Amino acid sequence: MLGRCKQFFLELMKVPRVESKLRVFSFRITFSTQELRANLNTINNASREVKDSLKLRRVMQTILSLVNALNQGTARGSAIGFKLDSLLKLSDTRAINNKMTLMHYLCKMISDQMPELLDLIRNLFVCKRHLS
Repeated sequence: MLGRCKQFFLELMKVPRVESKLRVFSFRITFSTQELRANLNTINNASREVKDSLKLRRVMQTILSLVNALNQGTARGSAIGFKLDSLLKLSDTRAINNKMTLMHYLCKMISDQMPELLDLIRNLFVCKRHLS
């Protein structure tokens, strides 16, 4: 006995999480699907390049080894990983003479012992180019 509009809303009330689904539909209508898809593809490709970068992985392994060596004998000395925000501490951790940071030492060590990793930044700029 309900009108078509009321029947529609009655059926709509039966849909689980209808409010969040309607927000998604509204979002899709608001933004161009092709533009959004292109941007998401760019972000996915850049993320994949960073994730698959063997040179970045070696740099991160070197950082972990260096920090584990510094923390040897403590509870933190045998870490199997670290959070990315702790990379900021590389510039804050200074030598006794206050002239060199752990970041300086890391760069010098990579330059002297692993020069093949020095062009890592060029690889990351390839990712940056994808994002712009």
